[in-house]
Amino acid sequence: MGTSEIVAVEVFHPDAFPFSTENPSGVPGATKIEPNVVAAIVGHVVNSVSGVDRLGNTGGILRTVADTVRSPAAARATGVGVEAGQKEAIIDLDVVMVYGHRIPTVVQEIRETVAQELFDQIGLVAKEINVGVIGIEFPSTTPSRNVQ
Repeated sequence: MGTSEIVAVEVFHPDAFPFSTENPSGVPGATKIEPNVVAAIVGHVVNSVSGVDRLGNTGGILRTVADTVRSPAAARATGVGVEAGQKEAIIDLDVVMVYGHRIPTVVQEIRETVAQELFDQIGLVAKEINVGVIGIEFPSTTPSRNVQ
């Protein structure tokens, strides 16, 4: 067992989970989900994964611009990029990890969790989820000071 092998498994495939455009209500119309909505769902999911400190640079001016503009470019500034079609999405993430967690394991959990949530919430199949680890947060070794 001197060598280790990385095996890639395609968890979500369009053939396994076909996207349905059925309209059980019978009322005609189109539904369009904006990329910033997809980015918001992805951001929420990623921040819930153990080992993730935060998405991208979530502070300061970039956050203010993102909250104000609410465009795909602003979403990218906060660590989430989205290219979404009618059935599939490509997601680009920039994350800051917490020191002490195994990065490949956390990244795999991010991919699986985001793919499942996108499919469950809006019926999109995650064609690609690209994760860039842009930083690491070290836990504080000093006790916090509670000022009252």
